[in-house]
Amino acid sequence: MMDAAPNASTPAAPATPPARTDARRGTLRHLANIYRLGVKELWSLARDPIMLVLIIYTFTASVYTAATAQPDTLHMAPIAIVDEDHSPLSQQIASAFFPPQFTMPQMITSSEVNAGMDAGNYTFALNIPPNFQRDVLGGRFAEIQLNVDATRMSQAFTGSGYIQQIVSGEIQTFVDRYRSTPRLPVELALRVR
Repeated sequence: MMDAAPNASTPAAPATPPARTDARRGTLRHLANIYRLGVKELWSLARDPIMLVLIIYTFTASVYTAATAQPDTLHMAPIAIVDEDHSPLSQQIASAFFPPQFTMPQMITSSEVNAGMDAGNYTFALNIPPNFQRDVLGGRFAEIQLNVDATRMSQAFTGSGYIQQIVSGEIQTFVDRYRSTPRLPVELALRVR
């Protein structure tokens, strides 16, 4: 009996590793499962109109309202200034506050500060003490008091930083005209009510 010789004309099929085939089948099975679950969730969402409305509201109107309701920057914050010094320096500081960050400063007396802040007329009240310019030019410690209405939270914290920068910049500019000083002899005392 003669053994049958293999047919040389038929090419041998490439051997695919069984692990790779099983991994592909497993991946396809997972993707098909995810697809079926996604379709199932969409059908259940289509049957629940209240949930559909809430999802649409959350990703449209709610996002827009949150983005436009609270600005990141200070805008038209009311400020009052108590100028007990009446010097060129205090006038320079008072003239540094202007729109759009602040309203034009109202010049008031120290007795009007609490009533004005309690009534909501001012978010900030800057108190420049007597002999302020003389103390600054003499190199003595001088302090400006800033009262902040903390009930207007978004403006209060942003605005106090702006005011500190503005006051420090104006004092530095004023002092640089008379002498050069390595350290600014003024400190802003922040009082939040």
